[in-house]
Amino acid sequence: MSTVVPSVPTAVEPADEGTSPAPRMLTRLAGSALPAGTALFAAGMLTSPIATGDDRASYLESLGRDPGLTQLSAVFLHYGNLLLGVGALVLPLLVRGRRGWLPAVIGGLLSGLALLGTSGALFSDWMHMELARNLPLDRAVTVSEKVLSSPLEQLCFGLDPLLLLGLPLLVFGLCRAGVLGWWALASVIAGTVLLPFSPTSTNLVVAGAFLLIQLPLATGGVRLVGRIWLHR
Repeated sequence: MSTVVPSVPTAVEPADEGTSPAPRMLTRLAGSALPAGTALFAAGMLTSPIATGDDRASYLESLGRDPGLTQLSAVFLHYGNLLLGVGALVLPLLVRGRRGWLPAVIGGLLSGLALLGTSGALFSDWMHMELARNLPLDRAVTVSEKVLSSPLEQLCFGLDPLLLLGLPLLVFGLCRAGVLGWWALASVIAGTVLLPFSPTSTNLVVAGAFLLIQLPLATGGVRLVGRIWLHR
């Protein structure tokens, strides 16, 4: 007499769950965005029209002087900030373990928000360029000040002060986790200190200051892409 052994139902595994290449691809793209954004930002600073003074009238006059150069610089700076903002949100993924994860996450969120908001603020370069070309300079200054002094405008496009906290926090977290050496935090601090002393007669010093500030982000992006390739 044969014995019938009841069949044991087996669990059905989801097809290809956890094997999607999408997370790796998005992380690789976000990592690549950081060195690309750093290069574009540097190009935007180097092509930025030079003002003859520190007041708003001189700034508007510089933007209206050469419309082609103004727009080229604005495009470089817009996409530089945009790519840096996207990449900053992903950099905390480099942290493995508990050391440094909290400042990296908080710094990444603050930096990403500020950089993405600043990318939209580059629209004002076109506005200021046309104000300077189509209105008497005193009226152009009045319109500019009224627009930029709106509290809600600042809430949308005046978020760059968040970088003063967010970027050092992000880099500190990456250094604390051992992802970057402590040179990275020193580079951010050196660039930040150099910015207020940058002469207005040349773009080289201010471009160099921002390069020091953004170099740790570019380095982190390269390491993020490298880590993805190693775990393919």
